Amino acid sequence: MELETTVIGVDPYDDGVILRWSDGRRTRLHSLWLRDNCPSGGDRLKAFRTFSVVDLDPDLSVVSGGIGEDGSVEIEYSDGHRSSFDPDWLATHDPEPTRRRSKPRRITPVRAGVELPRVSLPSPRSRGHLELLDAVAEYGAAIVDDVPTEELGTESLAALIGRIRETDFGRIFDIVVEPEVWEFSQTGLALDPHTDDPYRYTPSGTSMLHCVEASTSGGDTLLVDGFAVAASLEEDDPDAFDVLAEVSIPFVRHRTDSVDQGEDVHLVAHAPIISLDRDREIAGVRFHERSMGTLDIDPSMMGPYYRALIEFSRRINDPSAAVQFRIEPGQAVVYDNQRMLHGRTAFGPEGGRRHLRLCTIDRDQFHSRLRRLREDYDRPGVDERLPAGSLS
Repeated sequence: MELETTVIGVDPYDDGVILRWSDGRRTRLHSLWLRDNCPSGGDRLKAFRTFSVVDLDPDLSVVSGGIGEDGSVEIEYSDGHRSSFDPDWLATHDPEPTRRRSKPRRITPVRAGVELPRVSLPSPRSRGHLELLDAVAEYGAAIVDDVPTEELGTESLAALIGRIRETDFGRIFDIVVEPEVWEFSQTGLALDPHTDDPYRYTPSGTSMLHCVEASTSGGDTLLVDGFAVAASLEEDDPDAFDVLAEVSIPFVRHRTDSVDQGEDVHLVAHAPIISLDRDREIAGVRFHERSMGTLDIDPSMMGPYYRALIEFSRRINDPSAAVQFRIEPGQAVVYDNQRMLHGRTAFGPEGGRRHLRLCTIDRDQFHSRLRRLREDYDRPGVDERLPAGSLS
């Protein structure tokens, strides 16, 4: 990492040191934090640590601090240990909240009229592979062309993202209109925009819908950017936003008999509709009205909660929030299930058979693969604060 600023001073204070940088900012570093992160203690990234916090003196203090001839930050502690820090490392790991929030987060809001990125099925570890994952991270979704309609094509695309997550639906779920419906998605009815798997403690992360056969009319895919909708609610009605971010509600899926591609389940998860990270930035959206259980929240919150829920749902279902498009055989859409709510327009039997394959990959695998590809191609964003999603 090349920095435009350097450390020009190291000033000890009661709890550690204050670094003075050439751009005028200051960073406070606690003595225990410095000692714990001394380079001599091992490599945290590789989980190879030779030092343990059990060896820390709770009353440790900094005796002296300064700048070495090579520009390193030199620290001596009351236990006699000495540390030498690379200033680039200290700048990258600056714990000050204002510095933490300033790290880039490249998210492009999506609504009606926005063109989603479109790529051809790339080779593994290629620049095209990186472009695909970058597009999903920034826009929340991307359309992929030239995906063979055989199941191997589905597997090949999924493998670019990570290992397929196996659930009670199996590894790959075939969405086909069936005479005996047991899953709502198998009807020709319109599907309102929703998050898949909200009744799991951690919903699906990255999902993909691969088109094998398309109806001749209807059945268009809808995507709604939940992050953009939540951000608009926060701006217009911060009280409603806070209610949806702070109050957990139940999501339920109960199936007493196993069916084709589906085991019997009774899944329950309590979580807020909007998840925030520690800096109160939107990290995930969990919204599926048909899977919401009976609200069991404080009676005094029922009115405020329902008013916030109604407003959020109204915005989610506003046509101006939705990107609508048609996927044809050999195409797939890869999307962030905890950001982009997905649905579809209705279609009738006269439209012919419609067959899509759905599979999901855990969010951490997608983010891991993205960071590694950015490292391989020396692209910016390795330190980007990627949203962790909805964690109950």
